Amino acid sequence: MRYFWILVIAGSIALNIVAVWAYFNYVKYGGNPLGDIKRKLTGTTTQAAPGVPYAEENAELLDQIERGEADSSRVVFLGASITQRWDFDKFLPEFPIINRGVGGQLVPGILARYKRDVLDLKPKAVIIKFCSINIRPEMPGKVLKDGMSMLTQLAEANGIIPIVSTIIPAGKPEARIGDYSVADSLAEFNRWVRQLAADHDYPLIDFAEAIGDENGFLPRDCSVDPVHLNDKGYRIVSDAVRPVLKKVLGKE
Repeated sequence: MRYFWILVIAGSIALNIVAVWAYFNYVKYGGNPLGDIKRKLTGTTTQAAPGVPYAEENAELLDQIERGEADSSRVVFLGASITQRWDFDKFLPEFPIINRGVGGQLVPGILARYKRDVLDLKPKAVIIKFCSINIRPEMPGKVLKDGMSMLTQLAEANGIIPIVSTIIPAGKPEARIGDYSVADSLAEFNRWVRQLAADHDYPLIDFAEAIGDENGFLPRDCSVDPVHLNDKGYRIVSDAVRPVLKKVLGKE
């Protein structure tokens, strides 16, 4: 009987050791010990690879380019959520625009997909548009400026016309984050973009000038929230795009 209890105690200690080991090596770090055991026994995993935005569209366009069927005046519109929601067929139907907006994406994410979403597609021009979500205390202004400079230089190196743009201002509720002034940092970046365009003779779409109110904010009647546009807002910014694309594409 004594040996029985010794075995029970020893088994209990062993189970506790395993439980502690499992906690620190799996559960604490978001893992699943049973899943890992299954993976090792079967050699399989159910972890899905992350999706790549526009992968199918890019593959189809690359086939068209290879066959010589793609519109030679195509323009890639690169941006985040405002771009993604932009109905170019409705607001700018006269231009062959390829929408490559990804909601919530910051400048580093745009840089990471620039090859597949712009360079590989060999457009005549690319419109480079950053969103106000980049203007945050943890995002130094130099990151945005270096990002814009890199994108324009890569475009030129690949025979693509870079079209730079100012950032559409945020509404007044988004003007500050604590002591940090979103409005001031956004305005400073926009001044820098205008100077970049002047220094390098880049086409410029001045969204901030087109839609900003007298105080430099996104007007409430042009938006669905402090960041995103409604149809009126999209009409205004589309009117800012139109003359620039006409000139770049020789359709004046």
